[in-house]
Amino acid sequence: MARLFKKGSLQPFVACIFFTSFAWILPVFSDDVDSSNLITQKNKLEFITSVGRAAIDSPEETSLARRRALEDALYLASLRGGAQVNGYSSVGTGTELTDNFVVRPTTKILDYAILKEVIKETHYEVTVKVAVGNSDRKSCRNNNLVNIVAYKPLLKLSPSTPAWLAPVLPNLYMAMLNSIEARSNVEITKAYDVTLESKILKATDDQYDYTSLTTGRVRTNVGSFAYVPEIKMSIENKSGPVNTEKTLVLEITSSLYKGLTYNKTFTKSHRISLKLGNNSPWRTVNVLSRPSNTLIVEALLKSINKHTETLFSEFECQPLQADMKLDNKRNNLVVMLGKKHGLTLTSLAYTKGTNTPWVLFKIESLTNNTSVLKPLDPRRDISNLDGKMVEFLEVL
Repeated sequence: MARLFKKGSLQPFVACIFFTSFAWILPVFSDDVDSSNLITQKNKLEFITSVGRAAIDSPEETSLARRRALEDALYLASLRGGAQVNGYSSVGTGTELTDNFVVRPTTKILDYAILKEVIKETHYEVTVKVAVGNSDRKSCRNNNLVNIVAYKPLLKLSPSTPAWLAPVLPNLYMAMLNSIEARSNVEITKAYDVTLESKILKATDDQYDYTSLTTGRVRTNVGSFAYVPEIKMSIENKSGPVNTEKTLVLEITSSLYKGLTYNKTFTKSHRISLKLGNNSPWRTVNVLSRPSNTLIVEALLKSINKHTETLFSEFECQPLQADMKLDNKRNNLVVMLGKKHGLTLTSLAYTKGTNTPWVLFKIESLTNNTSVLKPLDPRRDISNLDGKMVEFLEVL
């Protein structure tokens, strides 16, 4: 046998056997599940309409048939969301060969609503609308608008810092605001001459507060964020045997607070060091090692832009959330988020469910600042949902 194969010819032969075997195995695992409406994108949410049926053995077993039909409809919907098929063969006594298959859905049923129930002769039939997908949502939202109120910054300059950098500090803050304003998904309100006093804002009511009635207070509403940056400049000296290196240290800390409660929700800090020059016995070395003021300011502005870019690339991953409030007069659920936050009538929201992982909501109507939510299943008792926090999906 060894003479039948030349050196290097064995690998193509083995590959041929492998692909021939694979072509024989593949049909065993195909055509078991309808491939229409399958979810092909990870973490994508899909709505699937499915029909389940169950036989009614006797009039007394109608409720049992209804439950079985519902289970059948939900199982078929989860399979249409995607399925994993595993199979193996076992040999019994003699030459008896038994094939075994296990079919498992790869997606989860997040919520569902019964659209229609009907008894057709000896069968109970249930039609359901099912939301299937993966509840592990880790992607960043990029279709919502971030509303920010920029308050007065904290600017600090150490006494050892060169005096010419004093007017540069407010310019860096304005450059930061301009960088934020240039982002397409950010709406910014500039209140850079107003100090954020969260305790006073939480303790006062505009209807009875004298300052609010006369001059007004700058408040941050639900769904928006108060922005307070801190920019500090200081000097560090690193001494050597014959030389002392002078370094400018810029520290930037951006803090964002939730509207209404003013609880800190996000913080990002950067520390940048710039060499200002040397203090050595050689005057020529000292002069040549010192960068111009223009180069220093350009480097500081680049650092500001980098900080802003990093801040919002991470902050935009924060979910859009709000508490639902029950409107007893109109018998609906309202959240203080609307068009200004990037929501549309096609947006979806969810909260933690009891019988299902999620309770899904559609937006029935919305204004600039509010949205009226309606559960996917209209038979739910919405009074039990009052005060619950909902999160809006970034993948619609």
